[in-house]
Amino acid sequence: MSNMEHVPVEEMELYALGALEEGEASELKAHIAECGECAMKLAEAHGSTALLGFAAKHERPAGTIKAELMARIHADREKEHAFAWALHGNGTESKEVKARPAKADRIPWRHPVLVAITVGLALVSLGLSWQNLKLSAELAKERQATGTLLEDHKQIEKLVNFLAAPDTLTTKLEGTGGGTSGSGAVKYNARLGIMVYTAQLPTLPAGKNYQMWLVPIKGEPISEGVLRPEVRAWGNLWTAAVPTGAQAKEFLVTIESAGGVTQPTGPTVLKGTN
Repeated sequence: MSNMEHVPVEEMELYALGALEEGEASELKAHIAECGECAMKLAEAHGSTALLGFAAKHERPAGTIKAELMARIHADREKEHAFAWALHGNGTESKEVKARPAKADRIPWRHPVLVAITVGLALVSLGLSWQNLKLSAELAKERQATGTLLEDHKQIEKLVNFLAAPDTLTTKLEGTGGGTSGSGAVKYNARLGIMVYTAQLPTLPAGKNYQMWLVPIKGEPISEGVLRPEVRAWGNLWTAAVPTGAQAKEFLVTIESAGGVTQPTGPTVLKGTN
């Protein structure tokens, strides 16, 4: 390979396994010394190889393995000596013969077993990546659920403190006639700026909604939201935030156009006075 080329992934895996020939390994190391990207890939290959080692089943070697290994080494030395003696007997200069494996005995880097190992490493790496993504998604989901529960807990605690406060006032809402019957109640705390109300009202035709109003002692009515009898919060209650310190003179429910208005214009159907 040239210094301008990147090392193929399969060669990285083979190098990590120690399966590259000496010349190829030296060339790869020289390239990695100058290429940061390939150096990172090699580190990943070493990590995958380590994981494969942990995944492999370890078996205890047979009790005769040491004797067999020593016998094989002894036989190889006998062959070396016989070969050296033959060379000396034919008038060839006698030198220490360095045994080298025949070319046919060397394991080529494209050997089917090594290819299978490389594929296995790739599958292990892919499986770990998928598992990591799955765990990350589950963790994010759990965090979101926990955040929702904490927020609900805060809202419930806030509502309980509001209802238990000694300065929370209760005002009954009664129908004003005019062909629309209904009833309701308001709990209001000027210090906390919280208002909770409930109402029993008939369904309106399309394009119309009920709207709640807080009428302060001074100033114009303040809208506290549109009432939709078919959609309720906190069971049968609606909640609203109001300006803190605003002293209420009375509460009104009027019929307005869908979406609500900034000031009451329609007929009043419920009214309650402090």
